[in-house]
Amino acid sequence: MSQFILPRTGILAFMDDESREQLNGYGSLLPTSAGQIIIQEGEPQTFLYVVISGTFNVTVHPAGREVSLDTVGEGDCFGEVSIFQPGPASATVTSLHNGQLWCLAVDNLQQYLLDWPYAGCAIILGINTILTRRLKRANAIIKANEIVPSFLSVRSKKRVEGAQLS
Repeated sequence: MSQFILPRTGILAFMDDESREQLNGYGSLLPTSAGQIIIQEGEPQTFLYVVISGTFNVTVHPAGREVSLDTVGEGDCFGEVSIFQPGPASATVTSLHNGQLWCLAVDNLQQYLLDWPYAGCAIILGINTILTRRLKRANAIIKANEIVPSFLSVRSKKRVEGAQLS
């Protein structure tokens, strides 16, 4: 029986076979079932997940209503924000079908970066690519819907007095 090797897709696309094989030992496979909540909005989140199989819905709950942000599938990832800004999850991620994730604790990723810096650069480049794509998509939605952030005045487009940037 051969050992599972992470696929060369998504955030792992810049990594060679040896680097992915090494990374594999820092995380673990997680089987999922339909309806299973993987990440809960507002709860502590310290894992990066790579989708090996299955489909996962990403939602937020502003003002008590559910808003779907994205659906992610094989080769994609979620939880990557926690690598750079640990804290409560900004969204809920739910498995839509039975699937399989490869999960990596932030502490284990940091150790991998120390142990394998060249390969670590490749995974950070992959994560950067995903985050950039998501930011561009969000900016396009903001522009198309003429959404003005709450810390800006609608008339002057200047910061509203007393508003806090986070």
